[in-house]
Amino acid sequence: MEKQWDVIVVGAGLAGLAAGATVAAGGASTVVLEAHRPGGRARTVEKDSFVLNMGAHALYIGGPGTKVLRALGVEPDGVPSPVERYRMLTGGEMHLMPVGPTSLMRTTILGKAGKAQFARLMGLLPLLRARKLAGTSVRGWLDSHELRPDVDAVVRTLIRLTTYNADVDELSADAVVRQLQIGARPGVLYLHGGWAQLVDGLARRVEVRTGVKVSGVEPAGDRVEVGTAGGTMVARLVILAPGTPAATRALLPADPGWADLGPPVTAACLDVGVSRVPDPGYLLDVDEPVLGVVQSPPARQAPEGHALVAAVRYGATEADADRLTLDEHVSRLGVAPSDVVTSRFLARMVVSGTQPRAATGGLAGRPAVTDSGQPGVLVAGDWVGPDGLLADASLASGSDAARRGLRAMGRAPALVA
Repeated sequence: MEKQWDVIVVGAGLAGLAAGATVAAGGASTVVLEAHRPGGRARTVEKDSFVLNMGAHALYIGGPGTKVLRALGVEPDGVPSPVERYRMLTGGEMHLMPVGPTSLMRTTILGKAGKAQFARLMGLLPLLRARKLAGTSVRGWLDSHELRPDVDAVVRTLIRLTTYNADVDELSADAVVRQLQIGARPGVLYLHGGWAQLVDGLARRVEVRTGVKVSGVEPAGDRVEVGTAGGTMVARLVILAPGTPAATRALLPADPGWADLGPPVTAACLDVGVSRVPDPGYLLDVDEPVLGVVQSPPARQAPEGHALVAAVRYGATEADADRLTLDEHVSRLGVAPSDVVTSRFLARMVVSGTQPRAATGGLAGRPAVTDSGQPGVLVAGDWVGPDGLLADASLASGSDAARRGLRAMGRAPALVA
């Protein structure tokens, strides 16, 4: 039997790395176990000198995730998304995306009455208390405002952009409103070198062991045993962050009793390295759940003079059909077949383990970090805790689990901020 640890973290995605870095900063002996490469859905690959994220990625500057990163001394290095260049496509025609007073005045996607109604809704947005909408679906929230059809379509498109989710029937409005609020101000960053900078920054702060497959955890008195192919490891506390609710359940000795969390949120993603910067380059389809953007430049993920394009279909369907849809959308961005240097298609990427559902109480209705049903075992992931979506939820829940673990051991976090 190996030495005993204060904390063992299972999974080296953003949630697990944030948890491990936080408990390690508090002085706890810590190891993070990962069956594959660190990073989870934040990992990157290099292909033909292009740095590819797992689909289009943007970091919300005002979200809880950035706060966690900075508290650990990891400062995101990137550039703001050029939202002033974004266009919307409807009925085969492109229009300027309304993101502020000037673009709203100039856009042709809304008429005079639609612009007035859109302006009223956007003016109301910062004043809304998102928590009051926890039991309301996105559809219910939109219907309550009696939006004109053109305004409703534009708002739904913006919701897809900020949440990576096209499900207006199940998704809770509290999560959407909060995401729209932080997306509007202070906005998002495209990260230089891809999201590997966050993974590497966190991994430098804690011991990470790769190639270690965990088979399960079992509380044993005041300790928790972690089963691996190489034997049993023992810790005072275990934080499970393997990625999805199903993966987490599989490691627990008994059903944790969570409510129906629903299926994972998925997307089909196409990353294309091209020999020139395309124009218009940034296009959201209003009629279909499809997005295309140039991530580099402005971020540094492509060779000089080249560009990296990311296209997404929210909600993966059938691989061949989704690939055709994304190829067509990339061509609308201004990419010709002769421009393509390299590409990668992800037919079904899990965007998040599940979504906050109106039927289960929205963000606050997700499992808490303490809801493993087992003593000495905490959970973390983008489907855990009351804070944020996507990477924000991963980082926030990982930090929360770690802080609770440190308090249980009589320790305090030693963080930068």
